[in-house]
Amino acid sequence: MKTNFPELPCCPLRHQAIHHSSCTAIQLEQGGITFRLLDELVDQCCRVYRDKGMSVGNRLLFVTGKPLDTVIVALACLRSQWIFCPVNPALPEAQQLTYRDRIGASLVADSAGIGFHRPIPAPRSASSLSSIEIASEAVYNLIVSSGTTGIPKAVAHSYQNHYFSALGSMHALPLTYGDTWLLSLPLFHVGGLAIVMRCLLAGITMVLSERRLPLNDMLARQRLTHLSLVNTQLFRLIQSGLSLYDSGVRYILLGGGVASPRLVQAVKAQGVTVLTTYGLTEMTSQVCTAEPLFTSSGVTSGVVLPWREVRLTGEGEIQVRGETLAKGVFQHGEVMPLPINGGWFNTGDKGRWYGDQLQICGRMDNMLISGGENIHPEEIEQALLTLPEIVQAVVVAMKDPEYGQRPVAYVQTVDGTLNEAYTKERLAGKIAKFKVPVYVRLFPEQIAESGIKINRRFFQALLE
Repeated sequence: MKTNFPELPCCPLRHQAIHHSSCTAIQLEQGGITFRLLDELVDQCCRVYRDKGMSVGNRLLFVTGKPLDTVIVALACLRSQWIFCPVNPALPEAQQLTYRDRIGASLVADSAGIGFHRPIPAPRSASSLSSIEIASEAVYNLIVSSGTTGIPKAVAHSYQNHYFSALGSMHALPLTYGDTWLLSLPLFHVGGLAIVMRCLLAGITMVLSERRLPLNDMLARQRLTHLSLVNTQLFRLIQSGLSLYDSGVRYILLGGGVASPRLVQAVKAQGVTVLTTYGLTEMTSQVCTAEPLFTSSGVTSGVVLPWREVRLTGEGEIQVRGETLAKGVFQHGEVMPLPINGGWFNTGDKGRWYGDQLQICGRMDNMLISGGENIHPEEIEQALLTLPEIVQAVVVAMKDPEYGQRPVAYVQTVDGTLNEAYTKERLAGKIAKFKVPVYVRLFPEQIAESGIKINRRFFQALLE
């Protein structure tokens, strides 16, 4: 962990602007932004929104696909004690307005008119700056989480939640001066905001790509030491023939719940550390992280990080608690505490211990019952990923008059072809026969995945 680390309740950006003013906070294609200049931009943003009537405790709905502007607004909200409410710019306007009314936003804004692109006066010297105290336990953000039901929830976090999330993360994923982390996850998800907080607290550089260049192009242009990826992105990087280690990559945080053993081995052979992780919005991103262990039933998701606790119920459901547990869910004009069972939050995820590592077995509500037998789609998906030609897999339930439900798999393959019979034959040696999908089909050609999780509802609708 870095020396001179910002302490609660100090504003982390102002801390870095004072102590590491000339270090690069954000790297863009056209140049870098120092911590001191970023501090000035955030101050400017604070003035702009105060002039628009924002005051302490107000909720600011921010709609934009521009990562730099979103980072500035997120930090302005933290400094001014406004509640940062980012939303996906792809949402139809009617849905944005419905969400605005639901959370009672005082202001809806995008990048237009903020004034970031006006000439910025030369920043004051760091010696003229003083520390800023922030309300670390107050609600800082509302992050939309649809969970598995598809009903959006506005999960409320404090800065203190983010602070301990970042500190715990650094125990498994060290960050030191000179490191750079690509901000590849959207900032309307907690995973994207978590990258911002880790970089800010550690005093390292966030790398932003306004043009959303392919990853191999980014790696060719800039030195990126830390990446957050899913299995498909990792596959594409390996297929490109790029040497990750020679490009500067040292750590890859692999999310999405599944990992291919051959890909992990290929990356490790280059000298790059791959870490799998388990997390959820209600726990401010990461809960467990470590180098994965591959078992007969899947892959582990790491050890429990500091400031978190995990236990399993008799049915195998994962329960969590700790300093990173969210403040609650915003409903009916106020933040309602999360439903707690004896001090623990029920995640809805099913797991098992493999030594000191947690292995995720699937969602309790994803489970399908076929002829009286319980089947977790994630177990089948992990078995499919052990086949060398399969890059990504998702399993959903098909109604069946005899068995009630039967599993159907959709897969993405290396060359876009599929031998269904051969695939099912090899699966029969890895999982119980009744778990072998009745059909295995290719992903639709035009499908576009975003974020770090498979959109299971899309495939369920496709099947139906």
